[in-house]
Amino acid sequence: MATGNKTTERRHKLRIELINAGEAILSEQGLSALTARAAASAVGCSVGAIYNVFEDIDGLIIAVNSRTLAKLDQKISRFVPGDASGLEPEDCLSGLAVAYCQFAIEHTNAWSALFEHGERISRSIPDWHMDEHVHLIGHIVKSLRQLQPGISDEDGRQLAGLLFSAVHGVVSLGLQGFFFAVPQRELETQVSLLVRATLAGLKKSA
Repeated sequence: MATGNKTTERRHKLRIELINAGEAILSEQGLSALTARAAASAVGCSVGAIYNVFEDIDGLIIAVNSRTLAKLDQKISRFVPGDASGLEPEDCLSGLAVAYCQFAIEHTNAWSALFEHGERISRSIPDWHMDEHVHLIGHIVKSLRQLQPGISDEDGRQLAGLLFSAVHGVVSLGLQGFFFAVPQRELETQVSLLVRATLAGLKKSA
């Protein structure tokens, strides 16, 4: 029993070390640099040892991305209704968009990996990780419900997805420098204006 516990502890320790190393590699060099060999070298273990704690390199990347989502959640949570005392729903949604923009600028490589990895992964993403994404979209839905209490679950999800896609698109183009370079403050203003204009249109059509 004692030997089994020690083995479990060693695996847990290695898992945390690999996630820490993977997080550093991804943040500094980008997703393409996060390979099994690079992670193993960073912690001083063999490449094969990685597969004692992760199914494959995608498992390590998912674990790193999970940390990124937790950090993003922490960044935007102050604009979630109930946590953002005194803010109107429009201010909550605008605040969510601006905080998302700021996070993408502050952690560009980690933020990009959330979407790049989904495009290249060769197996299905675990349900628990998908739930983490859904949880973040739920912040938008929560604000929309305060704005339009009668909105259906399906319409709420659809509208939340639309708002996220629009804001994400503006942020992505701004960071990639397509068409024109946008200073950070201007990019934040753009996503706020986009959200507020969308909500104003919804009010008129209601």
